[in-house]
Amino acid sequence: MTFEQLILELRDKQVRIYDDKNAIKLQAPKGVLTPGLLEIITSYSADLLYLVRLGDVRVCPDKIEHRPSWRYSSAARSFVCATCRKEEAAA
Repeated sequence: MTFEQLILELRDKQVRIYDDKNAIKLQAPKGVLTPGLLEIITSYSADLLYLVRLGDVRVCPDKIEHRPSWRYSSAARSFVCATCRKEEAAA
């Protein structure tokens, strides 16, 4: 699985990723974080941590505000829902 595929899968499954003292912290609906998915996440942990720090991005349904830097990363944009992108474009 590529990094971008992982990002899309995490977004689709509503997995939240946070920076927790230089480590990624995950929050997901019960049953979503399978051992296989966790293995893939672990292999990309440094990239995920960088991405979170770059744009402070979260999965969108809660309409959490995004810092402007998410616009400069195609991977970060994968975390941002279409509604938020439209609102940003209109602003």
